[in-house]
Amino acid sequence: MQTFTFIGVTTGQSAATRLFPAWARELGLGDVRLVGCDLPLHAARERYREVVLRIRSDPHERGGLVTTHKIDLFSACRDLFDSVDKYAELCGETSCLAN
Repeated sequence: MQTFTFIGVTTGQSAATRLFPAWARELGLGDVRLVGCDLPLHAARERYREVVLRIRSDPHERGGLVTTHKIDLFSACRDLFDSVDKYAELCGETSCLAN
């Protein structure tokens, strides 16, 4: 089964966990499940990098949804991204990782 990582603070309490199955169907993602990854606010740089490297290296991982950590994750992991669109670059943040 493929996974999509949800990076936040309290992912289990988010509406995204309830909405993801409908969203995945609408986007034609197939058999994929949302997996929460809870990190504290302003987590250590290494922690963000571990999560992004895991997403990049896992052949079953489709990508990631980033909520609270948009700026910190972008700052810690910019060099790990294959490409960054002009809006992410301009804002210095990311809300979605594609694998």
